Amino acid sequence: MKETHFGPIWFIPGENNGKYPFCHSLYIESAGILIDPASDRKRLQELRKDPGVREIWLSHWHEDHFMHLDLFDGLPLCISEADAPPLSDLEVLMDAYGIDEDTRDDWRPIFENQFHFRPRKATCFLTGGEVIDLGTVSVEVISTPGHTPGHLSFFFKGPEILFLGDYDLSNFGLWLV
Repeated sequence: MKETHFGPIWFIPGENNGKYPFCHSLYIESAGILIDPASDRKRLQELRKDPGVREIWLSHWHEDHFMHLDLFDGLPLCISEADAPPLSDLEVLMDAYGIDEDTRDDWRPIFENQFHFRPRKATCFLTGGEVIDLGTVSVEVISTPGHTPGHLSFFFKGPEILFLGDYDLSNFGLWLV
């Protein structure tokens, strides 16, 4: 996959075609907003420098969507209120996954070293139904709970782009019965 620009919206493909443990990211150039920073670490470092990232949005709290969040320490972080707690503390993250006490010592280094987990507090909450004017494009925040309690999708009205965050029709992802 290659990086594709749809006006001010840049599709940043993830390593391994965005398959776990990576994802695809979106960058909104005019606003300096990066959504789901877990695509390609080198490309995200470049974006941080030029043209610049000013704010991070997360579609949800899973590690394959926050993996490179550490590159953006100190920047505002926006997520749904329901999905913010697991990012605030590693123990809360493991609680959210239901990881039992007997295996937590095995999981800690994975979250800290592979996924660069560092506790983060959200600086703003994104709410389903709100429409945010970013200057060159407006985005409707859509509440899509299920994958996580506060999962969000983003619909960019001008170019008619819908970013789902996680949607997989392989036998690893969505199961329809």
